[in-house]
Amino acid sequence: MKLKKKLFAVLALLLGVSMGARADVVKYLVLSTTDGQQVIALADNPVMTVSGGVLKVSVGGVEKVSTSLANVREYTFQDQRATAISEILADGYNLSEGHVFMSNVKAGETITVYGADSRRVSAQRVAADGRVDIDLTTLPKGVYIIKSPTTSIKVLNE
Repeated sequence: MKLKKKLFAVLALLLGVSMGARADVVKYLVLSTTDGQQVIALADNPVMTVSGGVLKVSVGGVEKVSTSLANVREYTFQDQRATAISEILADGYNLSEGHVFMSNVKAGETITVYGADSRRVSAQRVAADGRVDIDLTTLPKGVYIIKSPTTSIKVLNE
């Protein structure tokens, strides 16, 4: 019950936090569960619901998270400057020589690469083994956002 009250407080904060955001700061909800970590941009206007002991988070009508409240370890809010490049903290990602290697991704999902100007520059489907190799070597140097249905990461292509 205590966790449920906290989650309802999160719902209220989602509206208030996203409204007061500065243009150069990106705000995220980081939800840590027994199954891993989900990072959701508040600018995407996530919708959180709790029903029957299950927490669901949807973005644009697409369900991003569905987990039992018992699986929720913690949640935090994180601010990052839009131009900042930070380390990748999630498991299953590896950067090497202009390639982003992802593993443990749901087979058939689409991974999309966006430029810093928000234009889509490429997309590819995850192989049956849950792995994908995003080749940035053919793209101009710069900042790119790599987005799966559940995670977004920012990389610098040097």
